[in-house]
Amino acid sequence: MNVFITGATGVLGRPVARLLADCGHKVRALARNAGNVSRLREAGIEPVEANLFDPSLLRAAVKGCDAILHLATRIPRPGEAVRREAWLDNDRIRTEGTRNLVNVALDSGVSTFVYPSIVFIYPDRGSEWADVTTPPDPTPILQSSLNAEGEVERFTRAGNRGVVLRMGGFYGPTSSSTRQMLRTARYGVVMLFGRSNAYQPLIWVDDAAVAVVDGLSKASAGIYDVVDDEPLQRRELASALAHSIGRRWLWRPPSVLLRLLAGKHAMFLTRSQRVSNRKFKAETGWSPTVPSARDGFKLLAIPP
Repeated sequence: MNVFITGATGVLGRPVARLLADCGHKVRALARNAGNVSRLREAGIEPVEANLFDPSLLRAAVKGCDAILHLATRIPRPGEAVRREAWLDNDRIRTEGTRNLVNVALDSGVSTFVYPSIVFIYPDRGSEWADVTTPPDPTPILQSSLNAEGEVERFTRAGNRGVVLRMGGFYGPTSSSTRQMLRTARYGVVMLFGRSNAYQPLIWVDDAAVAVVDGLSKASAGIYDVVDDEPLQRRELASALAHSIGRRWLWRPPSVLLRLLAGKHAMFLTRSQRVSNRKFKAETGWSPTVPSARDGFKLLAIPP
């Protein structure tokens, strides 16, 4: 296939672009600056200098493409996340950017549109399982992801194949948040907030990348959840991380610290979300190579 990607230099986009090229697809990627152009060319990806907010440039960028993978995000740094204004660029990418891409896709004869959404839009369900049948309960900074899902649904209603993959929290050696978690754990602290018996949905980055490629090639139009096989409770996550670095236990700060660091709109991170990946596995045959964070943290373990 001829595939156009946004966010191809991000934590998810890099392995996705590599997998697509390895599978023989012709990959074209949006590049916003000279540094991205260079990195993409080195990876064998054709860079296209365009802008999500300029429909005329986008139309030229996607000409002749069979599919669009909209992987772009702009998550603010931890020190900035407390300000609602810091999320506006990410909101714009999800809303206006997705709307522009869908419009261009419809005008250009693109047949498939894949968007990685987030499972954090689900409500706190304690120990009950959640999946795509669970009504969302987004906070203001999550609403834009639901808006993007609505644009993908519009693409599907027009007779095309729109695929939404609601992802768990990314973790793995290429994730900056994971590297920060490991550094903090060396000092005996793990930044996991909320009740000790609350479930936290995660997905190994490379497994998420394979899910995007499988969604592109195998999934019918619709919404799917992409998470670990075995969601762990936060006390289990803390214990697994502690053991992986040779500590007996790690201290989890109270949730009020999250509010101070990231603001009230980030408190969705304290919810219990035991999310199931069964629908996506049944549809595509995908299965995570890292089934739970117990296994993932062992792979991340670095001797002191």
